Amino acid sequence: MKKKMQYFVFAQIVIVALMLLIYKELTLTSYINMSFLVGGTLVFIGLLIYIVSNGFFDIFTMSMRKVFTFRKNLVDTDSMRAPSELLDFPTLPFFQIGGSVLVIMFITLFFYYFV
Repeated sequence: MKKKMQYFVFAQIVIVALMLLIYKELTLTSYINMSFLVGGTLVFIGLLIYIVSNGFFDIFTMSMRKVFTFRKNLVDTDSMRAPSELLDFPTLPFFQIGGSVLVIMFITLFFYYFV
């Protein structure tokens, strides 16, 4: 829990730094925009890792290796690892941190429109 809170605080620092770099001001609108980009990127990376690690691209990758190699090197393609074996780390932290950043973004969006 403490580690995830540190990642969340780091994501907020990244959001503020990007706001200052891109917009050169600290406004609610720029925070909403940057938090959407950072949170969406984290959730997208989590989804991408989840899809690849579950073996969705394994058959495609193996067949492309067999199609684009010469017959004498065909034995080498069988010994290559599949993409799902390469990406073997948890995706839940990406979803949790990205989701929490997006929840904060929706809360600030609510304040922007209704308060």
